[in-house]
Amino acid sequence: MKDLVAHFGLKRFPFDKGVRTREVVDTSPLRECTARLDFIKRRGGIMLLTGDPGVGKTLALRRFCDNLNENLYRPLYTPLSTLNRVDLLRHVNERLGLPRRATKSAMYAQIQRELLDSREQKGRTVVVIIDEAHLLKVGPLQEIRLLTNFKMDSFDPFILILAGQTELKHQMDLSVLEALAQRLALRYHMGALSPEETGTYVTRQLELAGATEPIFDEGAMGALHQVSYGLPRRIGAVAEQAMTYAMFDDRRSVDADVVLKAQVPG
Repeated sequence: MKDLVAHFGLKRFPFDKGVRTREVVDTSPLRECTARLDFIKRRGGIMLLTGDPGVGKTLALRRFCDNLNENLYRPLYTPLSTLNRVDLLRHVNERLGLPRRATKSAMYAQIQRELLDSREQKGRTVVVIIDEAHLLKVGPLQEIRLLTNFKMDSFDPFILILAGQTELKHQMDLSVLEALAQRLALRYHMGALSPEETGTYVTRQLELAGATEPIFDEGAMGALHQVSYGLPRRIGAVAEQAMTYAMFDDRRSVDADVVLKAQVPG
């Protein structure tokens, strides 16, 4: 039975999504995103993080959370963004470890009190991260805006990061969401890798997996960037498919032709 890892002399699959954040290749989009996440950590308020699928937003958020001082920050991450207004409040209430409340107003007041007390009484700033936020409807987004209103809208006791695909950026231009858009302290759209960074990314991921010799030649690297549009998740998917094609051809290297045969649909 064919084994991709053994065939290329690796220790593990090179593009596994469970890679530890400290081993992630520090590309320029990731560095820029990290710098902005660090800024919102210091400033407080709401950050809008957008980017195409597979560009690395969730990975950047994982690394951000991994590096937070647990004595000073309390991250609350959720990808559940298809909830309605009340269910979203219930979900945040539950993630904060708070008791259930019978009415929306009681739950709303309880969440705000916990966010405020965590910062002022316990010295820990809550960092609420809503991933896949492009799926949120207008109602829940407006509910989020109301949740951020403290001391007559003059104080930011917690950090809110709304992360989603590119359409979220355009949603914020809708007049119905203008009040939320005005509260955004920072917007960042995460871009794709350059051709050079695509090569660096693939090489580094293979090295971390145990590769001791190049597997993709220069032409293959160019083809990888071309068919993946520089999106790390797609780069990994195409690269692994190309390695699989090469394995079944009993080859230890990958060229451009193999990459073009192996490209996966967008």
